[in-house]
Amino acid sequence: MPLGRSFDRSDRALRSRCRLTTGLAAAAVASGLALAGPVRASAPLPVAAVEPSGPADGLLVKFDPGTPDAAIRSAVAAAGGRIEEPAGDTGYLKVSTRDVPAAEVAALLDRSTLVSEVGPNTIRYAAAIPNDTNFSQQTTYLQAMNLPAAWDSTTGNDSMTMAIIDSGVQLNHPDLVGRLVPGWDFVNRDSDPSDDFGHGTMVAGIAAASTNNGRGVAGATWQGKIMPIKVLDSRGQADDENIAAGIRWAVDHGANVLNLSLGGPGEGTGILQQAVNYANSRNVVVVAAAGNDGDKSVQEATAPHYPAACAGVIAVGATDAAGNHASFSSYGNWIDVVAPGAVSENPARGISTTMRGSTYGAGSGTSFSAPLVAGVAFLMRAANPNANQATISSRLISSTRDLGPAGFDAVYGTGMVDATAALAAVSGAFSSASTNGSGYWMLGEQGAVYRFGGAGFLGSAPLTGGVAAADLEPTPSSGGYWVVDSAGHVFGFGDARYHGAAGALLPGEQVTSLSATPSGNGYWIFTSRGRVFNRGDAPILGDLAAVALNGPILDSIPTPSGLGYYMVGSDGGIFAFGDARFAGSMGGKHLNAPVQSLVPDPDKSGYWLVASDGGVFAFDAPFRGSMGGVRLNAPVTGMVPFGNGYLMVATDGGAFNFSDQPFSGSLAGSGPIQPIVAIASKAATS
Repeated sequence: MPLGRSFDRSDRALRSRCRLTTGLAAAAVASGLALAGPVRASAPLPVAAVEPSGPADGLLVKFDPGTPDAAIRSAVAAAGGRIEEPAGDTGYLKVSTRDVPAAEVAALLDRSTLVSEVGPNTIRYAAAIPNDTNFSQQTTYLQAMNLPAAWDSTTGNDSMTMAIIDSGVQLNHPDLVGRLVPGWDFVNRDSDPSDDFGHGTMVAGIAAASTNNGRGVAGATWQGKIMPIKVLDSRGQADDENIAAGIRWAVDHGANVLNLSLGGPGEGTGILQQAVNYANSRNVVVVAAAGNDGDKSVQEATAPHYPAACAGVIAVGATDAAGNHASFSSYGNWIDVVAPGAVSENPARGISTTMRGSTYGAGSGTSFSAPLVAGVAFLMRAANPNANQATISSRLISSTRDLGPAGFDAVYGTGMVDATAALAAVSGAFSSASTNGSGYWMLGEQGAVYRFGGAGFLGSAPLTGGVAAADLEPTPSSGGYWVVDSAGHVFGFGDARYHGAAGALLPGEQVTSLSATPSGNGYWIFTSRGRVFNRGDAPILGDLAAVALNGPILDSIPTPSGLGYYMVGSDGGIFAFGDARFAGSMGGKHLNAPVQSLVPDPDKSGYWLVASDGGVFAFDAPFRGSMGGVRLNAPVTGMVPFGNGYLMVATDGGAFNFSDQPFSGSLAGSGPIQPIVAIASKAATS
């Protein structure tokens, strides 16, 4: 079977983070209020293009350099379009679609091997300026997130609901009263979630105050309902039981986005993680404040706060309006994104909002960064109601504006939330929800781990010394994973126990993969020369140390018994050891591109190989499809078993699903990310 080339059009990804439970924290607030979150991860399913939600003036099309004019005219006509004029000196052509749907013309052009890019000629407008009297005090930090420009695309959706899980809300505040739906008070166990602390009223106003109504402040989302859930008492305290109960109540009563501007350090019992899992499994986006311990010792400042650090939560740190790290904001590699939590380092210049007593004021803290981000998530849901929780979260996280060191870092996460970019990113979102527990992880070249669907984020590998990440392997329970780098160092996360690193490597030799034993109490580390280091209960079954290889060994898989393993070389050669059954290989045959990965079929009788162009070879295994013959945006770097088929990943984070399991997103087109070097899958749990 010939190999081909591929293209990708998939969903992006979500990083989450650690797990478990919490206490509470406080944010400095003007007017003497104190609290907040604590301070200072059978057929292919490439996603089809979706018609943009905003108006467009035809299409913009770019052909490959050197394409003859006659071929260009022919391709456009065949797709049902008509060339109007060159788009200045940009290299693009303006194409009208007449009576043919623009999406249909675009799809046909996109299939042409001559076309390098096609998309809507989107019409833009001046950024919306609401008439709220205090809007001038908000402009600087809202523009830092590109929120005014995003309002040109959508201002929300009144059929959707955001739950404010906090201290309740002043139910008759003039800037909130028209937005409220019934909530619940878990402090007093009744249906009156009135705010006797003040914090929840402030959070609600930042997220969703009535906007363009000639009074007060503008909310991040102008439309939509607010569901007040009271879990914080009059002192600003709550326990994990009430917080978890509040999450579940909000989900059961129709909330689409949850905001939790509360939390504290400490892992706890897992009750918060279970509540977050419940929300995610029911397609609800969860946003939480990272906490306000940044001015304390490094150990305290970087200690994960929960629920922000739970897997499946968007953890929000704080900056000032200029994008500088707010000194009070907690930080660490469990932070996903940042948003303004103050106008400047002076706490008196905080985020403007509604206050108890039908007044207005301002506050500083990650408690006030989180509702800005929750508002953006709400706008994304309004822009594409079919987009699932994983897609919303991953695209919000991956469409940020990078701050600090290039790429993800422990202070800013992926960067400042960009509302306009997030809305653009979600306009073509794939909408299948991953509610059965399945999911997958991607591993970045510098050790960053990105999670999708039911796969929890447990940490990224802190690589040093210029080595690159090589492979990620989940534990049998999927409650942990190992990351191995090219020098053979191993990092364990969750329930992945450390059993040792690789031994001394030879000149030019690199570690390329790690495979776990069925018990999870050991693993094999494989090198490019086919040498094997066995650790824990992994038996040594042979290696290729004495064999002259035609290409480096790039991947490995164990047999179900743990008494055998396979290795695959870049030339497609398969090497079987122990009880591994040889079913064929591509060794010695012509390849269009080097082989990257070896994947067992579900009954373990055979296997699949994938090449960097997305071509797939099946050996005693059913062929599920490939990307061979399709143009790829980036080369395929790995493939893993997924349900009854397999899942590919490209170096740009694009994912291709050839299985019966839900597609949970990808990183393709998400902006600056680490090049992806590996993918690992989590089995369905229900």
